[in-house]
Amino acid sequence: MTEGAEAWPTVVPGLLLTAPSGTGFHFDPGALCLELLTTGGPGSHARWEVLHRPDDLTAWLPASRLRLPADAVRITDAQLTAARTLRDALWRLTAARARGERGAAADYAVLNRAAEHPPLVPRIAPDGTAAPPCPPTATSWPPPSPGTR
Repeated sequence: MTEGAEAWPTVVPGLLLTAPSGTGFHFDPGALCLELLTTGGPGSHARWEVLHRPDDLTAWLPASRLRLPADAVRITDAQLTAARTLRDALWRLTAARARGERGAAADYAVLNRAAEHPPLVPRIAPDGTAAPPCPPTATSWPPPSPGTR
C-alpha cells in the first residue's frame, strides 16, 4: 500500500463459530447455501438445530454472508418452515454428491422451488451503509429485455 492510502475495510465471508470446547473459529464454506447447513438439519444434525422461531433465522442473517441487518427482514412461521425444508434438502443433496450419488428428485424440487423467487434488491443508505433490501419490482434494474432488436 502506498503512503497516505487508506485501507478499505475487509468483510470476510463466512461465519464465526464456536467449538464445543468454547474456542471460536472462522468457517467459510464458500456459499450461502452451505452456511445455512450450520443451523442444524435432519437426522443426526437435528441436535445442532438453532432455527426454532422466526427470530432465530432473523438473528442468523447478519452473521451470514448476506450481512442483512436483523431489523431489515421479518420472517414468518411459513418462511422459517421453508428455510428449514430447504436446508434439510441441501443436507441430503450435498451428502449424496459427496458419496457420488445423484440425490432425490424431491430434494431437487425443493431446491428449484426456492430458486424460483427473485432475489432481494440491495440498497445503500444516505450514509453509505447497507440499507434494508427491498423486494424486486417491475421497475427494478435491469429493465426487461425487449427481445430481438
